[in-house]
Amino acid sequence: MTLKIAFIGGGSVQWTLKLATDMVLNETLADAELVLYDIDADALDLLARACQRVVQQARGSMRITQTLDRLMALRDADFVILCVGIGMLPAMRNDLLIPERYGIYQSVGDTVGPGGLARALRHIPFAVQVAREMEQVCPRAWLLNLTNPMTTICRGVTRATSIRTIGLCHEVTHALPRLAALVGLTDVPITFDVAGINHLPVILRFNLGGRDGIALLREWLTRHRPADAITQTTLTTVRDVFKDQLALKLFLLDQLGVLFGAGDRHVAEFLPGFLTPATQYGLAYGIFLTRIEHREEVFRWRRAQIEQFVAGAKVELEPSNEQLAKVMAALAGGPAGRFIVNIPNQGQIDNLPREAIVECMARVDALGVHPEATGALPHAAYAVVAPHVARQELIVEAALTGSKKAALAALATDPLVCDPSIVAPMLDALIAANEPFTSQRYA
Repeated sequence: MTLKIAFIGGGSVQWTLKLATDMVLNETLADAELVLYDIDADALDLLARACQRVVQQARGSMRITQTLDRLMALRDADFVILCVGIGMLPAMRNDLLIPERYGIYQSVGDTVGPGGLARALRHIPFAVQVAREMEQVCPRAWLLNLTNPMTTICRGVTRATSIRTIGLCHEVTHALPRLAALVGLTDVPITFDVAGINHLPVILRFNLGGRDGIALLREWLTRHRPADAITQTTLTTVRDVFKDQLALKLFLLDQLGVLFGAGDRHVAEFLPGFLTPATQYGLAYGIFLTRIEHREEVFRWRRAQIEQFVAGAKVELEPSNEQLAKVMAALAGGPAGRFIVNIPNQGQIDNLPREAIVECMARVDALGVHPEATGALPHAAYAVVAPHVARQELIVEAALTGSKKAALAALATDPLVCDPSIVAPMLDALIAANEPFTSQRYA
C-alpha cells in the first residue's frame, strides 16, 4: 500500500525542499505520495514544482501533489508533518519588539521568554485544530512536529487529542560535532545520551571514538576560558547570526557541571543574566540577537535559491542530517534506528512529571517509539529544567482554555522577566498583537 505523507506548511522555503529530498532519496519512502498543503498558494506552487524537480532529477517515483484544502491533504494520511509559522515574520516581529519595549532582549524568541509565550499562544490552538482534524480523517497517522515552540505544541496536542505525536529537532546533532572539533577530534564516531526538554537538552554521555567527550571538554577548560571558543564578534554574512560559538555551553559546563546540547542562542533564553546590557545582550558569549531583518534576508536568499533550482540550476542531491525521513521510514517498516525525540514522559526521565513532553533518546521501529530510560536528571540540570516544565504546563493551559491567569503566571515566572510591574501590560500587548493570527481569546 502506498504511503501518504501530508506536509502542513508545504510552502516553507526553509524546510520543504530539504525534507522532500530526504524522502525521495529514502528507499522506504521513495514510492510515497507527498501532499503539500499551505495557505500561501504562490509559495505552495513554487515548492511543489521544486519537489517535482527533485523527483525528476533523482529518477524517483514519489508522487508530489499540492492542495489548499487541509482536510484533503490529511485524509487517509499515514504521516502528517507540521511545519508552520502562524503570522510568519510580521507576527514574530511583535514577539521580539514588544518585549524590547520593556527592556527584554531575546536571542531567538521562539521557545521561551515573552516571545516564546506569544508564539505558543498562536501555534498551539492551530496544532490542536490540525490534530482534531486528524482524529476525523486519519486517526492512526503519526504527527511529526517541526514547529517551535516544539515542547508546548506537542504537549498541547497530546493533552487535547489522541494523536500520536513526535517532535523532532536538530540542535543536538548540530552542536556535538562542533564540540568534538573544539577538542581536536573531527573524524571519529560520536555517540551520546540526551535527556531534558527541547532547546534545553542535557548531554549525559558524549563518546568520541571511545574517549569521554565531556572529560575532554573539562580538560580543555583547564587551559582556556569559555570565551576562547568564540571565533567572531561581528557578522560576515547574515547567516552567521545562527552560528553556535559554544562559549555559553562551556561556561555552564564549568559553572554547573552540566553540558547543554542546544545552540547557545537557545540556551541563553532559559536562564537569567545572559542577555543583558552587562553581556552586550549575549555578545560576550558569542551570541548575536536574531533580528527579523536577519530572517527576512535569509528568507529572500532561500527563495531565490529555490527559484533558480526550479528554473534549471543544477543542485547535487544529497540527504541532509535531519531525522524526519529516517524516523518515518522506521515507523513504516524500514530500517529501525536510534533517534532524538520529543515525546511524553513515560518515566524515561524519572524526576520530571509524567506526560510532560521531554527530549530523550528512543529506538524507533515499525512497532512505534521506544524511549530509553535515563533515570533522574542530575540536581544542577534539574534545577534549570524543571521550572520550565512547570511553566510550559501553564502556557499549554492558557492556549487551550484562554486562561489569561495561566498566561500571566507563565510570564511572571519566566527568568527573562525581572520586573514584576511590566508583566501585565506586556502580556496585554502580546495578546493584542496576536489577535489577527488566532481565534483564541483570553479572559
